[in-house]
Amino acid sequence: MTYPDGYTPERQPDTRAPEARALSPKWMWGVTGGLAVLVLGGAGVVVGLDAQTHNSGSVRNVAERYIDAVQAGDLDEAEQLYEGEGADSSAALTPEVFESATHITDTKLSGFRVNFEDGRASGNLSYRLNGTPYTDQLEMYRSDDDDDDEWQVVRGLRYEVSLDGGGSALSFKGMDAPFPADAGSITAYAGEYELVSQNKFFSAANDARFAVTSEYTSLYTADQVTPNDGYADEVDRQVSLWYEECAAQTDVWELQSCGIDAPDPGSKFADPSQVQVSVEMTRAPSVSDADGMQDWIPLADEGEFVVTYSGEDLRDRRITSKERVQATAGDVEVTPTSDGLDVVVYPY
Repeated sequence: MTYPDGYTPERQPDTRAPEARALSPKWMWGVTGGLAVLVLGGAGVVVGLDAQTHNSGSVRNVAERYIDAVQAGDLDEAEQLYEGEGADSSAALTPEVFESATHITDTKLSGFRVNFEDGRASGNLSYRLNGTPYTDQLEMYRSDDDDDDEWQVVRGLRYEVSLDGGGSALSFKGMDAPFPADAGSITAYAGEYELVSQNKFFSAANDARFAVTSEYTSLYTADQVTPNDGYADEVDRQVSLWYEECAAQTDVWELQSCGIDAPDPGSKFADPSQVQVSVEMTRAPSVSDADGMQDWIPLADEGEFVVTYSGEDLRDRRITSKERVQATAGDVEVTPTSDGLDVVVYPY
C-alpha cells in the first residue's frame, strides 16, 4: 500500500494466538529443512549402500535362480544360466543323470556383492548334501555383448571330477555309456550320484555312490568296482594270446623284445644271422593276482617255451639245436574298455 509523504502508519498488534505466532515461519522452515535433510540423507544412504556393497536385486535373482535349479535337479535351467569352462567330458550332463542324483538342500547365499563397473559379482554359498554341510564360492560375469546385458554364473556348484584310471568300467546311473576312456575328467553338478558298471567283467561295489562337492573331487574306479568271476580268466587268456603272437617271431632280438628269453644261437653255427628260429609255447605265462581291480599285475608264472635253432655248422652240415626257456619278468597292464578288457604285457 502507498502512503502520503511524511505519513507512517501505526503498527497493528498481532491478534493471533501465541501458539500460532510461535509455529509459523520457524515450524515451516524446520519441517522443510528436516524433510530436505531426510530426503538427501536417505538418498545418501541408498547411494552409499550401493557403492559399498554393489548389491543388485536383479543380479542376485539370477544367482538364486541358478542355485534353485541345481537344488531341484533342473539341468536345463542350470545350464542356461551357466557360462563357464567345463571338463574334458560332459557325458554326465544329461537330464537323466542329474534327475537320478541326490540333490543338495538348505542352500544359502550370503555376502553377495556386485561390481557393476567390472561386470562381476560373487557371493558365499553354503548347502547340505545328505545332511553334511559344504561351502562354495559363487561367481558371475556380465555378458560382454553390448546388446545382451545379461549376468551368468561362471563358477559354483558345477565341478570338474578327475577320473583316475579304470578306463571304461563305470558310469553314473542314467548314462548310456561308460565314462570316456580318453577323458581325464568329467563335469558334474553338486550332488550324490549312483555308480553302475558298464563292463561285463566288473560289478559296482555295494551301494556305490559318489558325492560331487568340490573342484578337487577324484573318482578312483578301483575303489568302486569288484571284478566278476570271468575277469581273471580273461586276463590270462589275453596274456596267453600275447605270448602266442610273440612266439611267432623268427628273430631272436624280436623274441627277447616281446618277452621270451631266447638266447643267441651260439658259436656252433657258422653264421648266426642265417639261423632259422622257431618257438613253441608249451605252457602259457599267467598273472599272479587277478582277483582285484588293478592297473598293473605282475607275472606269477613265466610259462615255458621250446626254442628251435636250425642252420649250418662250421663244416656246412645242417644241424638243429633246442633250448627250453621261459618268459622274462614283466608286468601286465589291464584297462577296461567299453566291451571288455585291454591287456598289454610289458616285459623287462
